[in-house]
Amino acid sequence: MTVIALTSTRGAPGVTTAALALTFAWPRAALFVEADVSGSSSVNAGHLRGQADPEPNIVDLAVAYRNNALTFDALHRAAQELPLDSSRIFLAGLANSSQRSAFTPAFWEALSALLTTMPNHGIDVIIDAGRHGMRAAPEPLLQGADLVCVVTRTRLDPIVSVTANAAEIRGAADVATDRVGVIVVGDGQPYSARDVARTSGLPVWATMSWDPVNADRLSGGKDIASRARFDKSPLMRSARSAVNELTNVANRRERVLGTEMGRP
Repeated sequence: MTVIALTSTRGAPGVTTAALALTFAWPRAALFVEADVSGSSSVNAGHLRGQADPEPNIVDLAVAYRNNALTFDALHRAAQELPLDSSRIFLAGLANSSQRSAFTPAFWEALSALLTTMPNHGIDVIIDAGRHGMRAAPEPLLQGADLVCVVTRTRLDPIVSVTANAAEIRGAADVATDRVGVIVVGDGQPYSARDVARTSGLPVWATMSWDPVNADRLSGGKDIASRARFDKSPLMRSARSAVNELTNVANRRERVLGTEMGRP
């Protein structure tokens, strides 16, 4: 049972799309947490096409924290079902950037502690932590995650950015370097996953297909006419493979720590 946080170091390499794909590919109930503080909820605007109420959202949990009421029940009330699969729920991000002031380090620490209990309820957690280093960024969520995945494309500029920020991300993950790795989107376009690992000094844990057509469907740009057909897309096939790889990494890490971890 796992808590996985995804982040990026530059631009928009597809963190939200990757996190959503992993959530739908996860073989057990999963909670998608939209903790990107860059602006309004990408999931509400994209995957849900603005049809969901922008509230409740993660700001409700910040209010609950201030009232000493940040509990599993509060999280359950704030979460919504994702339409493709009712066993996938999500905690929507902020409705607009003005709400960012609600996110204090103490709140993120308390939310991190709460999320680590979710696997005890049979729910694994996938966190979209957005771009690393932004003001009010959820660094305590990185510290509390079992795995921290840096999502990157394989062009030169994002590889350079990952390399330049690798040490800082390791620090944000509490210097546990075995908890930080890379998810490469578009292996060989033009550089390889091996190039990313060699240049950045971070292990590449998984690769996902660069599949803009189906990424657009997942983000709401096009209809998903058939769930069965969508599940066979390059994006979702690679997401299922990535889930297996990440599970193996998490299990190996737990064995090294001398504790037992169940597979999803």
